[in-house]
Amino acid sequence: MEIGKIVIKKKIEAKDYRFAIYFNVIFRNRIMPAAMAAAGILSIMEIIYCALTGFAKNLNYTLLSAVLILGFIGFILYKTEKTAKRAVKKAEGMIGQERTVIFSEKNVTAEGTEKGDYTPMEWDSLSKAYELKQYFIVFFADPKTIVIPKEYMDYDQMRELTKLLQKKAGKNFINRSK
Repeated sequence: MEIGKIVIKKKIEAKDYRFAIYFNVIFRNRIMPAAMAAAGILSIMEIIYCALTGFAKNLNYTLLSAVLILGFIGFILYKTEKTAKRAVKKAEGMIGQERTVIFSEKNVTAEGTEKGDYTPMEWDSLSKAYELKQYFIVFFADPKTIVIPKEYMDYDQMRELTKLLQKKAGKNFINRSK
């Protein structure tokens, strides 16, 4: 069954860039936020335990590990925020502009910084596609990422894009919209 062109006109927004960065680093793998939360809670509990029983007699590898784990989690969050700020700053001239993305059987075409300037991305360079509650995020190997907020789509476009991404990405299409 041939799926027609899906044309989406969207406004470039800083929150979409930020969401894509945080999703890619922290939430793309469902285990990452759970592991960070569990390690953080256990580390805090260990530090509290050592504080209550006296640091002098509890200065051991467990306490040192707890501090290092919290530091590492903080470092990941700091670097993710720094990357998100850099991405938003780099796209500063485009924020607020209308852009068009066209999904078709042949390829995905995204409008460039100049009106009428289109960059095609072939389906064979698709690495992963996600449908989330509020977004479609499509990762290509170039490295190009297309973030489509669902607020710019009607129900039929969402359904058609889901079908197209399932068809083109196969097992690399992940639906987390529920």
